[in-house]
Amino acid sequence: MSFSIVVDHVSFGWPDGTSVLDGLDAAFPAGRTGLIGVNGSGKSTLLKIIAGELAPLSGSVSVVGEVGYLPQSVPLGASRTVSDLLEISGKRAALHAIEGGDVAEEHFTAVGDDWDVEERALAELDRLGLGHVG
Repeated sequence: MSFSIVVDHVSFGWPDGTSVLDGLDAAFPAGRTGLIGVNGSGKSTLLKIIAGELAPLSGSVSVVGEVGYLPQSVPLGASRTVSDLLEISGKRAALHAIEGGDVAEEHFTAVGDDWDVEERALAELDRLGLGHVG
């Protein structure tokens, strides 16, 4: 079996000296994988290391392909939308302006070649089982 993610002797600790991971070895095949464990066991920390958001103190992580990571808590704020999280708000606004008859060049520049950005975003949300938020 080939693995898409290999964690090799990874250790991590917080600046206050709290050790979270100590020499962890793991391998994950392609596809979806879930981590289960008690609170504080290092699940989120491991995912952040795999996603590149945190660097291990020692060891290494190798990834073949892309890693998708949805954090446990996403700081949305009162005015943030799914489009903001997907970083497509500007393109969507430009598309809607063009559809409404505003043919300013800046809108076409903002859209670029992404005329189907809304459809692709909705398809990806559906694929992830999150179509209801689109």
